[in-house]
Amino acid sequence: MLCADTQETTGYTKNNTDKIRQMWDQGLGVAITGAGDSELIETVGERIQHALFGEYSPSKMRLTNEIRDIIQNEISSSFERYIAPYAAFSRDDRPACDLLIVVTVKNEVNNYECLFKASGTTVRQIEYGGDCVGSGLILAKSLLERFCNSFMDLDELVLAICYVMFQTKKWVVGCGGNTDIVVSSYKRDLFGNIATPDIESLERQFETCEDTVNLLLTDLVNPNRSDEWIEWRISRARKDRERVVKALYGEGSRLFETLKRMATSRPIPAKPSVSQTSKSMQ
Repeated sequence: MLCADTQETTGYTKNNTDKIRQMWDQGLGVAITGAGDSELIETVGERIQHALFGEYSPSKMRLTNEIRDIIQNEISSSFERYIAPYAAFSRDDRPACDLLIVVTVKNEVNNYECLFKASGTTVRQIEYGGDCVGSGLILAKSLLERFCNSFMDLDELVLAICYVMFQTKKWVVGCGGNTDIVVSSYKRDLFGNIATPDIESLERQFETCEDTVNLLLTDLVNPNRSDEWIEWRISRARKDRERVVKALYGEGSRLFETLKRMATSRPIPAKPSVSQTSKSMQ
């Protein structure tokens, strides 16, 4: 799973842009997002995609460490070509590029997904949990540790990731805009996504439910709150739940159908796009 905001900041200006580059063909899918210089991210991302597809054969067994080595070669050569010449510059003036890379392989002899993080000259596989890049890294990683784990179902994880991005956009300068999320599907489609209007609806419900959740948390540990008061607070939470279900999952809800597909392992409909990148997370 790969998630990114859409706000790109340059100096004192900002704009919205797609930040997840994705491509698939013949059972190989690659999705990349990153943080740093947007032109450099786009250039290095394109090189990695071309290298992975250039080395790919649907009938050849390929282990994840071989995928990592291909990415490492491109990262090392890109560093020497695009970053090393600026070594004498201060850190703020040097071009930078940190990437998160999802590779999905589904063919006759392979069936796996893997996540890699490229930072500086290093590439490592993220085998458990997730990782982040960009200005929201510290907050996002702490929220990932709190809300996500490897044993969650896919539908649970998608909602948790959307909440992590919602909080990161809310509290970190330089993060904002919409939320883009790409999910590796179980069967026919290599990648699926959640529609932007559905994520916006989710974020509105996160905003309205926060007060109820926060007050319930402090009430639970307050010795001066009676059991009756706690029951009243819980009843408020139930009413919030009813309102959320009505707002998000009414008849014909696209979000409900998508989450249902995730819970039942059916393919997630997807519309591929090739995009450019900046601050992001998984």
